[in-house]
Amino acid sequence: MAAQDEPSPTPAHAQAMSGGDVVAIKPTPAAAFARAQELFRAGSKLDMGALASDVGIGRATLYRWTGDRDKLLGDVAWVELEAVLDHIERTTPGTGVDYLERGSGAFLDLISDNPTLRAFLAAEGDFGLRVLTAPNGRLRPRLVARIRDMIAAQAERGTYRPPADPAVLADGIVALGERFLYHRGDPAMNPDPATARQTIALLLREPSPPPAP
Repeated sequence: MAAQDEPSPTPAHAQAMSGGDVVAIKPTPAAAFARAQELFRAGSKLDMGALASDVGIGRATLYRWTGDRDKLLGDVAWVELEAVLDHIERTTPGTGVDYLERGSGAFLDLISDNPTLRAFLAAEGDFGLRVLTAPNGRLRPRLVARIRDMIAAQAERGTYRPPADPAVLADGIVALGERFLYHRGDPAMNPDPATARQTIALLLREPSPPPAP
């Protein structure tokens, strides 16, 4: 299935990512986003009313800045995963299918036992799992798009011949990660990134060259 369109940023997410002031004379969208990040990283369940009080604004203003609770949690979770992807792109050696397999494997390894994500799933249960995996949510389309671009970049450089459209491959990789890492959101079940890595390698395998005439 092709990747969904990436969601447009909320004012809070946009200002926070642009380096907007989180300490100001009056509350700002970036301050609300930063406080939500603190709660997410601490494994605390996000309460929008409490968050509005923490920042010193009304609930209506908070919702205008951040969107609803689903949107805010999706944006905050994406920022955490995006940092992981940035690190992987900077540090993964190799090119072509080797690079993509190593990068996918590194991503699975880093998030399979990520304490922040585990705490989030433990606190939010099925709701948290939906935030992370909803096809039209705030996180999954961005993750698929990022992996799609990584695959497409290798193809454009001539170092990789994808067996299918990069968007289709990216969607498949994300689906495999969800299946093997989240286990329906039950943090007591051990994730299995090794099996996911093997399956992703099969998915990324370049097509065999045509036989010689």
